[in-house]
Amino acid sequence: MGLEFLARVRKTSTWLGGVLALMSATYVSPMLGVSFAAGALWSLVNLQLIERLVVGLMHPDRTTPANTRRIAFVLGGMLLLFAAGWALLTLLSPIGLVCGFVLPLAVIVAKAGTQVLLSSHAWRSLLNHRFRATFAVLALATVTWFALGALTNAGSTTFAPVATQSAQAAGSNAADAHAKASESEPPAAAQGESSEGSEKKGQAGFPNVIELFANANPHAPWARFLEHYEVLVFSIFIALILLAVAFAASRNPQLIPSGLQNGVEMVVEGLSNFIIGILGPKQGPRFVPFLGTLGLYIFAMNLFGLIPFMHSPTASLNVTVALALTVFVYVQFIGFKELGPLGWLDHMLGNPRDITGWMLAPLMLPIHVLGELAKPISLSCRLFGNIFGEDMLLVAFASLGVTMLPFKSLPFGIPMHALFFPLALLGSALQAMVFTVLSSIYILLMLPHEHHDEHGHGEAAHAH
Repeated sequence: MGLEFLARVRKTSTWLGGVLALMSATYVSPMLGVSFAAGALWSLVNLQLIERLVVGLMHPDRTTPANTRRIAFVLGGMLLLFAAGWALLTLLSPIGLVCGFVLPLAVIVAKAGTQVLLSSHAWRSLLNHRFRATFAVLALATVTWFALGALTNAGSTTFAPVATQSAQAAGSNAADAHAKASESEPPAAAQGESSEGSEKKGQAGFPNVIELFANANPHAPWARFLEHYEVLVFSIFIALILLAVAFAASRNPQLIPSGLQNGVEMVVEGLSNFIIGILGPKQGPRFVPFLGTLGLYIFAMNLFGLIPFMHSPTASLNVTVALALTVFVYVQFIGFKELGPLGWLDHMLGNPRDITGWMLAPLMLPIHVLGELAKPISLSCRLFGNIFGEDMLLVAFASLGVTMLPFKSLPFGIPMHALFFPLALLGSALQAMVFTVLSSIYILLMLPHEHHDEHGHGEAAHAH
C-alpha cells in the first residue's frame, strides 16, 4: 500500500461523503448534513497533512532547507486544523462531525480488508469454481435481504409507539366525533371488503400463478410475502432463466455451433452489431455487455406477461424506474470517467469556446441539467405506459370475449384478445429496442467529441 492507495481512499471518501451528506441533509436535517460534510473534509485534510509530513520526514534529503520549510508548513497547517476542529465542535453537531471524521478511516479499513481478501487463496478458489461463486452470491443476497427486513421491522417497531401516542393525544372529542360518524356509516368489515374489492377491481388483470397461490392460502405468511413482492419475484425469475440459458449455451462451446449455442450466438451477434452501429467500432464493444444485457432483459420481461399465468414486471413503474435510474447513473459515471469533472461541467455548459458560447453558458447549464434529469423519467414512463397499456388492452378484449357469449356460466369465451398478440409482440420488441437505442445515444452524447468525429468519419468512409 503506497501513496496511490491513499489517493484512492481520498477519492472514494470524497464521493461517499458527499452522497451521505446530501442524504443526511435531505432526510434528517440540513445542519446534520453540513456537520457530516465538515467532519469528512476535516478528516481528509488531516490525512493529507499526515501524508505530507511522513513523506517529508522519510525524504532522503530531509535536512535541506526546502524540505524543512515544507515540514514546518505542514505542522503549522495541523495547528490551524486543530483550531478549526475546535471551532466546528462548538458550532456544529458533534455526532455529525464524528461520523464524517470516521468515514475516511472506515474507507481505509474497508479497502485494506478488500485487498487482503482478493489476494487470499480462499477468494481465488471461490472464483475458480462457478458453483461456489454462485452459492456465495446467493448467500450474500439472502443475508442482505433478511438484514434489510430486520432493519425495516426495527424501524417500524421504533416508530409505532410514537404513532400510538399521537393517536391517543387526539382526545375524547375526536373519539366522540368518530362514534357519531360511525353510526351513519356501514360496518368496518363491509368497508374493508368494499375498499379491497375496489382496489382489486382497479388493478384487475390476468391472474398469475402468485395470485392464485395467495388466494388459495390467504393466511399463509409466505403467500402474503410472495404477493407483496410479486413484481420482484417475477423479475428475479426472468433473470435466472436468462442466466440458465446463457450457462447452457456456453457450457460446452463448439467450433461449429448448433442448436441452443447457435441461437444464443446469433442473438448476441445481432445485439453487438446493433450497438456498435450506434456507438462506432472504437467505443461500441466496451458498452455491448451493459446495453445488450439491458435490452435482452427488458425484452424478456415485456414478453413474459404473454405467457399464461405470468406477469410482465415492466408493467410496474417500480421496475421501469429502477432500470431508468440504472441507465442514468451509468451515463453520468461514463461522463465523469471519460470527460473528468471539469469536462463534464464543460459539457453541461454547452462546450463554450467563444464569447457567444460563454454568454449562453448560464442558460445552457440549467437546460442540460434538466435534460439529464428528464431522461430517466421519459425512459421509465414510456416503457411502463406501453407495456401496461398492452396488458390492459388484452384484458379488455378478453373480458369482451367472455361477455359476448349468451351463456355466462361457461368457463370460456371468445378469445378476442388473441388478435392482439402480434401487436403485443411487436410492441414488446419495439419498447426494448427504443430503451436500448436511447440508452446508447445517452452514452454517445457523454463521450468526448473526438469519438463522435471518428465515428462520423468512419461511417462516411464506409458509405463512400
